[in-house]
Amino acid sequence: MSKLGREEFERIVRETIEGLPAKFKQALDERNIVIAVKDYPDAADPPSFMGGRVLGFYHGVPLRRRGATGYGLWPDRIVIYKSLIERYASAPSEIKTLLRRVVLHEIGHFFGLSDAELRRLGY
Repeated sequence: MSKLGREEFERIVRETIEGLPAKFKQALDERNIVIAVKDYPDAADPPSFMGGRVLGFYHGVPLRRRGATGYGLWPDRIVIYKSLIERYASAPSEIKTLLRRVVLHEIGHFFGLSDAELRRLGY
């Protein structure tokens, strides 16, 4: 199994976000959203994720479900699980491709897209 260094992994996450169209980046910037990289889910994550095939997770209230202000009580959070992504890819190029896909998938949840909608879009 190949792995990427932590800095390179996080750089790809940043580049994926920076590569978004301006209106989507602006929506992420305007909302209080944190995007973090962790090796594995831990006790703070929903129990059903432990040992599952969850490669990332969006914690928050999707934009489609927000009230008039558009803000929730807590910051939204996207967590990307480095070791789990690396488990499903066999070469650095595959890790990079999967990582970008997972980041875009979780951002899609922030915008209110369902798993079915994201699968139809290829994420």
